[in-house]
Amino acid sequence: MPERLLRARDRFVASDPGLVRLVSAVRAVLAIATALGVEYLVATVTGTPPLVPMMLGAVVAMLASFGVVDATRAGQAVTLCFLALSMLAGMGVALLVDRNRLASLTAFVVVVFVAVWVRRFGLRYFVCGMGGFMGYFFALFLSLRPEMLPGVAFVVAVAIVWVMLLTLVLLPIRNDRVLRRMLRSFEARLAGLAGTVLALDGHAPGTAERERAEARLASRLVRVNEAALVIDGQLGTPAAVADDDAARIVRRAVFDAELAVTALTRVGPGTLDCDDARAVLTALHGGRWDAVRERAGRVADRVAAPGPRRLAVDATVLADARADWTAALATVREGDSGTVPEDTAAPTVGEAAAFAPAVQLFGGNLPGSAGTVTRLHRPPDPGRPASRLSLTTRQAVQVAVATAVAIAVGDALSEQRYYWAVLAAFIAFTGTATVAETVRKAAHRIVGTMIGLVGAIALVPVLGPDVAVVLPVILLSIFGALYLFRLSYALMIFFITLMLGELYALLGTFTVDLMVLRLEETVVGGLIGCAVSVLVLPTRTRSAAEEARRGLLDALAELLGTVDRALRRPGPCEDLRAGSRALDAALHQTLLLGRPLTRTWLGSTHRDVVHGLTACTAVAEHARRLARSAEGVSGTPALTAGCARLAQLTADAVAGRPVPTGSCAAVLDLLIGPAGGTGRGAALAREAGLLAAELPALLETGDDGPVPATVGRVRGPDGVPAAATVTVVDGAGRQLDRVTTGDDGGFAVRVPAGTHLLVAAPAVAGPAPFGEHVHLGPGTVLPDVVLAAPASRPVPVTAQGPARGPARVVGRRGCLTHG
Repeated sequence: MPERLLRARDRFVASDPGLVRLVSAVRAVLAIATALGVEYLVATVTGTPPLVPMMLGAVVAMLASFGVVDATRAGQAVTLCFLALSMLAGMGVALLVDRNRLASLTAFVVVVFVAVWVRRFGLRYFVCGMGGFMGYFFALFLSLRPEMLPGVAFVVAVAIVWVMLLTLVLLPIRNDRVLRRMLRSFEARLAGLAGTVLALDGHAPGTAERERAEARLASRLVRVNEAALVIDGQLGTPAAVADDDAARIVRRAVFDAELAVTALTRVGPGTLDCDDARAVLTALHGGRWDAVRERAGRVADRVAAPGPRRLAVDATVLADARADWTAALATVREGDSGTVPEDTAAPTVGEAAAFAPAVQLFGGNLPGSAGTVTRLHRPPDPGRPASRLSLTTRQAVQVAVATAVAIAVGDALSEQRYYWAVLAAFIAFTGTATVAETVRKAAHRIVGTMIGLVGAIALVPVLGPDVAVVLPVILLSIFGALYLFRLSYALMIFFITLMLGELYALLGTFTVDLMVLRLEETVVGGLIGCAVSVLVLPTRTRSAAEEARRGLLDALAELLGTVDRALRRPGPCEDLRAGSRALDAALHQTLLLGRPLTRTWLGSTHRDVVHGLTACTAVAEHARRLARSAEGVSGTPALTAGCARLAQLTADAVAGRPVPTGSCAAVLDLLIGPAGGTGRGAALAREAGLLAAELPALLETGDDGPVPATVGRVRGPDGVPAAATVTVVDGAGRQLDRVTTGDDGGFAVRVPAGTHLLVAAPAVAGPAPFGEHVHLGPGTVLPDVVLAAPASRPVPVTAQGPARGPARVVGRRGCLTHG
């Protein structure tokens, strides 16, 4: 295949991880096309007019193939049955009140309220709510009569049975194949990053081209991280891999590959002047993985410069990681369906904990903002105030108000077509959770309808009413709408409007006035949805973004605590990678909710918000590398103290406690000495120091506040936090402060700056007391005080401290550690 076609294929694969959008759109079009055929045959056999059965079959097929996302086939079958019942219930309500217009309009408001309110019970009820709404809507759209309900029920049952056969038996989703395609997309994104690095090297620093290339590089790094997060979510689906061990191997390999390619993007000046180093990136850009390994080995053999050799090491790590996940996927059981292990046995005592993904995917895609906004209104922390209404209740009230107003205004425009305004108002609150998302979706719907109106007016007269011509155009429009749904909602609505124009042409009712009326009703419904989202129980975008930021800091504190535990008890630690992926999931939510705030209403850039999101991305990256560096490393007292202090400061920020200016700098001072050494401990200290340097932008309040105390922690010989009494004595023998440690072994003493004797006496018999002269001062972070096991003869503690080896000064504040 020519190189240009290979690049085009890689770009296409990279744009759609797992080809989820493509497969979903193709399955939906097949389901709709075949449902139309099945319903036509059934109508022909039963001697009934085919129009209503075909339209209902198409609607059922679209909802079923695109909205049913249960993990197992049994779950999908149950949801399909509930979908049929909810559609029939919506139709039944519409037909029950059909003779009384006021009752019909009132029932419409009640139906949309219930359809949104039931979303609180999970995805199955989300689909059922949509089915109930669509049932009511199509009862009005098709002008159904009560005597038609038995026939309609039969039509819906036929459609559901056919869709079950098609999607669960003939065309089932195989999670193992989806995972392979996701990994292929991940590889394509890695290759795209290599190409961006090569392009970046071709632009001089400070030029506009260089700035654009750097922005593209940063964007692609985020895309690589998102692809890795999608893979992690897919690993948790049934039968994606053979077992939990294979899932952990893939997670570790993807994690290592992401870190390695991130390092590759930071090549030093002159590195790519080496032809062999450039050849490594060229091979990676072309997806030639065997050549990547070979050329990296050539660099190691021929080149002595550190830059190219470091690049070769990172490229080798990449190639090894790809080999690891390829081997892990090869262990999937032969003949495994990849979809439906209905029962999963719980691990017995002594077995490793079951693999837990960092995110729960929604139809193969990362979740939206609803989870964060739900947490905003119903926080898990009992100490934080909660609003009286949950997200689903708030949205149910909003959509009911919007529907009532849309009915009133839409009915004034057209008594027959008012439901278009209701549909626009209802859809504005579907898949959105904040004011910005609702306004954006409504605006895109209006823009898409306007463009689609122009396209339909131009296309319909050309194609005419011939079914053989119009039906393929309708199916292509449905494919375009579903494939582009997650890329551009406006383009989706463009294709939907085009499809409706062709449908009206088939029905013989297409006119320009009718399409203009649809636009007017859509504009009315969209504007009403925007106004209601702003004025009625609004969820402010800034509040949701703050909650996402709090979630990011919470995940960071958890990861830093895991790092601290791993350093005190070295060994394999799956929790480090799991915690890193949880941090990535929180970062995704932060970026998702923060991006609308990067632009003001006038379109200018909000630099403070952009700076904050950049800091969040940098913090997540350093924390990711810190977690990887901590695996299997025995931490020194300075390292464990630094990580524990960063975790405590982050937890304080999450809890709303002020973090005084300079708190992170004190940790940085503590880590300067260890970072200047060699070995894995020094590399870990450097990563922790870089993290401490980035954190002030997220943690510190800018207010110095009260004079901070000197903080530290006491650990026992086994590394576990120990209960002890800490006493500080000055050179004249006066006791300056005396405290007991907390449950985490931490203590804080307030003493004048200077060199004092610090004594830690264990609260229980066993460990030997600790005594040392240390330099203390406000805000100082001490290395961990590690109590030694009792010696055969007690070591006396004198005014000069016990004989514990030479001490050295770390950082500007002079915290002492043992050499």
